[in-house]
Amino acid sequence: MKNVIIGILAVLVILAGGWIVYDKLIKADSSTGMTAPSSDSSSNTTTTSTANEGTTIDMSDKGLTKVGPDIYEKTNTTVLILSNNQLTSLPSEMGKMTKLEVLKLNNNILEGSLIAEIRKMSLVELDASNNNMTGVPAEIGQLSKLQTLNYSNNKITDFPNEISNLKNTLKVLNVSGNPLTQETINNLNNSLPNTTISY
Repeated sequence: MKNVIIGILAVLVILAGGWIVYDKLIKADSSTGMTAPSSDSSSNTTTTSTANEGTTIDMSDKGLTKVGPDIYEKTNTTVLILSNNQLTSLPSEMGKMTKLEVLKLNNNILEGSLIAEIRKMSLVELDASNNNMTGVPAEIGQLSKLQTLNYSNNKITDFPNEISNLKNTLKVLNVSGNPLTQETINNLNNSLPNTTISY
């Protein structure tokens, strides 16, 4: 009888010892971060930036004096904000940005006229307000999708005849704060009968 009891105790000790070892192994495994393989591969995927898949570049209030390739080479950009900088001109390379729908150039010190290459863009909105521009490029008339155009607070005295090409698409035109002649105002009214114009 004594031998039976000793045998049972021995079995219990062995079982208990095995459980302790197993428990330690599990804890050690989890502490080292070793886990069983998962069928979910999402944790191994790399998140890619959508910066080149049609998005917004906001470079406002950056003290920019020029637009470089770090901007105009991002040719899938749809919204470009360059407001409140020190830009005096734009590079012709911006014509590469053919998918650009919104271009904000307000509150810079742009002079002369905008680049002719804007005709290559898909602009729906163009804000060039609060600059020192004295002219408007004839190519503005090639922006067949343009709905909102803001040239307020510049030094513009005249608009090209080509702006009449926008009579069926341009909804809002703001030219307030410019030294426009009465002749220019009359021409705009006649050229854009369906546009709300602010003088």
